[in-house]
Amino acid sequence: MTAAKIIINEIKGYHRFLQFMIALVVIGALASMVRFIFGLGVTTNLNDTYPWGLWISFDVVTAVPLAAGAFTLGAIVHCFHIKKLEPLVRPAIVTGFLGYSLVCIGLLLDLGQPQRGWHTMVYWNVHSPMFEVSMCVMAYTTVLFLEFLSPVCEKFGYHMPLRVLRWLEMPLVIAAASISTLHQSSLGTFFLIAVDKLHNLWYNPLLPLQFWMSAIFTGISIIILEATMVHRYLGQPDESELLEILAKILPWVLAVYLAVKVGAVAFLTHGSLFDRPGLLALFAAEVLIGVIIPMLMFMKQSNREDSRMQLRGAGMVIFGVILNRFNVSMFGMIQPDQVIYYPSVTESLVTIGIIAGHILFFVLLAKYFPIFEHHPETVDYSMPDHFHATEAHEHDQGKGVEA
Repeated sequence: MTAAKIIINEIKGYHRFLQFMIALVVIGALASMVRFIFGLGVTTNLNDTYPWGLWISFDVVTAVPLAAGAFTLGAIVHCFHIKKLEPLVRPAIVTGFLGYSLVCIGLLLDLGQPQRGWHTMVYWNVHSPMFEVSMCVMAYTTVLFLEFLSPVCEKFGYHMPLRVLRWLEMPLVIAAASISTLHQSSLGTFFLIAVDKLHNLWYNPLLPLQFWMSAIFTGISIIILEATMVHRYLGQPDESELLEILAKILPWVLAVYLAVKVGAVAFLTHGSLFDRPGLLALFAAEVLIGVIIPMLMFMKQSNREDSRMQLRGAGMVIFGVILNRFNVSMFGMIQPDQVIYYPSVTESLVTIGIIAGHILFFVLLAKYFPIFEHHPETVDYSMPDHFHATEAHEHDQGKGVEA
């Protein structure tokens, strides 16, 4: 049987949802080809007034904080020594790696001359926040790739590389936290140049700090959402007790963010705040649904212990962050006397394909690699294979006795 037939037969055995995701990815890939063949001007609704559209607002500005769970949880586990949360780290790393990989694809799609993307690494403009973000995204994607190699080495029994990766674990965590802090905040720096374009509700000098802080609580919320979903639909262990710890941290981060945001609007904003009722409603929805309500929810212990409330609260936080990123990068940029930008069909299909690709690849990696298996740090990978097989068998027997 040829490799193509094996792959086709394997896909036929997938759940219909996964087959649907594959179809969306294929459609998104075809739409991407159309963009590269005909160019941005023909395939998108971008123009001189709105040079950044859906691909930047969602695929980059929004996707980056949605992939922040890796650096957030890595810092919590390794820097604050909360080792109990370690079972959540590996899925968060996979989510982050996929998220940043797809961010790179979104960036290439939005470049007018994508074949010159490598110029960033050669012709440095150290005064540009775009240079800093591009270098940090490439560096952090590389760090996530190295962290992601651990389950790959375990899958194929590469013990020597696995020992090296274990030795590099702490330096990689430190590098990930440092790089993420730099570029999460620099995404907010982008919009500080839009002095006369971004509405006063969002334009203030603390925008970089707000972007970084929102990435932290978004990363926590993504982990809660992800762990809940894989338990419900992939049959993985229920981690609600571990998620309760994250739910206890979340309201404190939200409270500090809310104080910074309100203080920036009250004391650092110059100009009218109430001249655009539509934008004021978007700002209120962002703050109320994405910050205040989940903050109050997670202050109550019974809500932190309830998996349904964990999911609802995390979902509201994620919604609020997505709305915030669109408010800053798109809605708040709309001028009263200008034509409103709407994404084209090609832009929409590509973005849908990227979202579907993230879901699809995560499920496939969970299916074929030990993403959710708990691997003790004390295992000596220099031991013979039969020792580990015996140890795993005894461990499984112990679990059976406990059950």
